Amino acid sequence: MGSEVERKFRVVAVPVGKYEDNRFAPIDADGMVSQVARVLASYGGEDVPWKASDVRDTSWIEDRLLAWAPVTGHASGSDSASSVLFWVGHGESTGDKAWLATASTLPMTGVKVHLPQQLAASVNRQWRLRQDDPGAWALVVVEACGAERFIELVDAACNQDPNAPKRIAFIAAGGHGTSFLGRFEEALTTALSGYPNDDVIKISDLVARVEEYLGDDAGVITKGLAAARPLARPKDMPTITASQDIYLELRTILTALPPDQRSHYVPKAQGAEQGELPWYFVGRAAERRTIATWLRGVGTGLLVVTGAAGSGKSALLGNILVYATPALREQLILHRYLTALPEEERPPDDVFTTSMLLTGMSTLDVVARIAEDADLPAAPHELEISGRTEWLLQQLRASPRGTTILADALDEAPDPFAVASVLRRIAGLNGCRVVVGTRRSTNEGPDLPEPDDENLLDSLGGRTRFRLVPVERDSDAVAEYVRRRLLARDVAADLVNEVAGLIAGRERQFLYARLAVHEILARPELLTKDHRGDLADLLERDHRALFATAMARLQDIRIEHRYLLEGLAYAQGRGLPRADRIWATFATAIGYGSPIGEADIDQVLADAAPYITLDAEHGQSVYRLAHRTFQEHFLAGGSD
Repeated sequence: MGSEVERKFRVVAVPVGKYEDNRFAPIDADGMVSQVARVLASYGGEDVPWKASDVRDTSWIEDRLLAWAPVTGHASGSDSASSVLFWVGHGESTGDKAWLATASTLPMTGVKVHLPQQLAASVNRQWRLRQDDPGAWALVVVEACGAERFIELVDAACNQDPNAPKRIAFIAAGGHGTSFLGRFEEALTTALSGYPNDDVIKISDLVARVEEYLGDDAGVITKGLAAARPLARPKDMPTITASQDIYLELRTILTALPPDQRSHYVPKAQGAEQGELPWYFVGRAAERRTIATWLRGVGTGLLVVTGAAGSGKSALLGNILVYATPALREQLILHRYLTALPEEERPPDDVFTTSMLLTGMSTLDVVARIAEDADLPAAPHELEISGRTEWLLQQLRASPRGTTILADALDEAPDPFAVASVLRRIAGLNGCRVVVGTRRSTNEGPDLPEPDDENLLDSLGGRTRFRLVPVERDSDAVAEYVRRRLLARDVAADLVNEVAGLIAGRERQFLYARLAVHEILARPELLTKDHRGDLADLLERDHRALFATAMARLQDIRIEHRYLLEGLAYAQGRGLPRADRIWATFATAIGYGSPIGEADIDQVLADAAPYITLDAEHGQSVYRLAHRTFQEHFLAGGSD
């Protein structure tokens, strides 16, 4: 019986690139299959080597197919029952017939060729070797001219057997001439890149994405893949929560690092949800020093970081987390992404036992996460929410270990008042400390009048019950932030200083600066003398108007962008999954049936990167709008 996740599977290649008849152009088939094998190796693929031969005739091909589907016993090279068979070479089709060329094939004769019935016999034989393993699967990939017709005939021949193969996909990547070569590898690589935070990758979903990326002149036939064991995402790439533009920059850094260092660049490197990467973080030295001093000197209690929406609370807490993580901190300093601080200005090393972004987290989620990070046993299943909270408090009270929790974005929890009650009570236990990032009130937001209440602060006990660290507006820090972002994009220094001064002079928060910078970078003509009036007009707008401007620009690029972004506005929890076409289906419905595909999602993730956050929930990659202000734009009818 198979394991829950496919840890390893065989990759058997049949590359036929040289031909005796010069009417078949030579193909770098070996290079093509080697590249696909390298891609699959990260997911457990084990390349089955072939016997060296310059003549890939019918005998050599039969040996390769026997390595994939032996007559008896196990396939060579591995005990794994799952596999990929990948054939690259020339093929021909007459419309009703099709075949694959061997080294000895005479073009357009059907002589010395590999027929669909021959491959079907191998497919059926391989099925009998894995049929008793309920999760074992097979992918049969043919990259050749006429491949689509060829796999149709293979499938038809397989179906003549009363025990026809299941948990299988036939994938044809065909075309005319040799220009089609590499399409499968490109489609596979693109599809796999779309699972950045998924714990596992379902074979059925992966094949569906590959099919969509292959497009015309390709075909896919699937049978029973829903039961196939999923692939495991490579563990050397950490789960990341960040806006898409930050994620793309982080990924560039991650791929350049040795695998054993990548795990250090966890979401702690991002500056939290609406923050920035550490090398763009500026200001807040006094607030950072206050938090560090509190963490070094207070053994029990609650510290609350609060400020106006978009003021940079999350960026500050993310920066604190970076400096509190020695392995990450030292790597960032080594690569000159971070500046070393005196010990008294940074928090104690590894001070936080739990750090969590509360966006979309229920009270049960919070209790379970704290218990897991404290190495506590699971709460009894029969307990309700209140019972599990009491259980957690009892466990923490009895624990000899201290607990220090960092919890950001309380205002974005589904039930912030219930979560606040749990955090407040934990902070009252001896040896327990909690640092919380939150708005003052649920009625607070960018461009809204200042609310009369402080209901979120009150739910944490009120100002007299905790240490309050206000994050006020800092025009100098905003100007420096703008300078760093524009200089990183090679904007002329004199223009950088001018634009930084204009943005800082608006007396707005970091969120405003972030939106303004991204719109300027998206419209570089704004930095020319002829468009100074347009730049001034842009910077006169508030947060909501800036976002509306961005949405109008994105919609002009592609109408699908509007449907996809509006879909995210209605996402619950931590966001919409991309897997199983959930996000695409949601957007298609919003667009009155206009079909939305995987390529459309790839494009919006590139064009609207600053406005979309990548996250993870229940082991899946999910996406949401990067700030509640963006969500409010759509919910207020801004999509019209």
